[in-house]
Amino acid sequence: MKIVIFTSSRETEFEEPVFCDRDSVKVDASKCTGKSISIAPHLAHFAKYLKNQVVVVDPFADETHYEADKIIGDVNFSVPDDEIKGAYSVVATKHVYDSWAITKSLGAGAKAVWVVMSPKRAKVVLKRLVDNGLSKDKLKALRLPAGLDIKAENEEEIALSIIAEIIAYDRGGTGRPLSEIKNTPQLVDSL
Repeated sequence: MKIVIFTSSRETEFEEPVFCDRDSVKVDASKCTGKSISIAPHLAHFAKYLKNQVVVVDPFADETHYEADKIIGDVNFSVPDDEIKGAYSVVATKHVYDSWAITKSLGAGAKAVWVVMSPKRAKVVLKRLVDNGLSKDKLKALRLPAGLDIKAENEEEIALSIIAEIIAYDRGGTGRPLSEIKNTPQLVDSL
C-alpha cells in the first residue's frame, strides 16, 4: 500500500500563501511562520512500521523528521500524477496548501483522500473548491475529518486513528470493535 502525506512543518493563518498550477506549487515562505511538527511524522512512522510505501510532501521538510521512501521538500515543488495515482492521500497541510493538495489528490486518482482540518476550516476550503468547479460529489467522498473516533488526545493517537482508518478502508473493514462483530454476548450465552 502506498500513502502520500501532504503536510507542512510551518503554519500560516487562514489564507493559503501559494501560487500554483495543476502540478506545481510555489509557497510564499515569508507568510509561513514557526516550526510546527504535526501528525505527519507520526503518520509516516506508523505507515513505514506497517511496511507501506510512504511519500511525504512538505515544502519545509527536514529529512530527519520523516521516515519515508521519498520526501518532496522545497518551497517550489511539483508532484506528478503518477506519484498519487492509486495511492492513499492524507492532507494535513496546516492551511499552507490545503486546496491544492485536495484538488491534486482527487484529480490525480488517489484511491481515497483523508483531510485533517477543523470543521470551521473545512467549510472555507470546501466552498473555495466548489467555487472553483470541483463537484460536490467528489468532495463528499473525502474522509473529513480524518481518522476513526478513538477520542484521540495527542498527535500520535490522531495519527494512529488515521492509519487504522486507512487500513480498514483498504481491506474492507468496518472499524467496529471485534467484540461487536463476533458477538461476544452471544458466545457467552451459549456456554
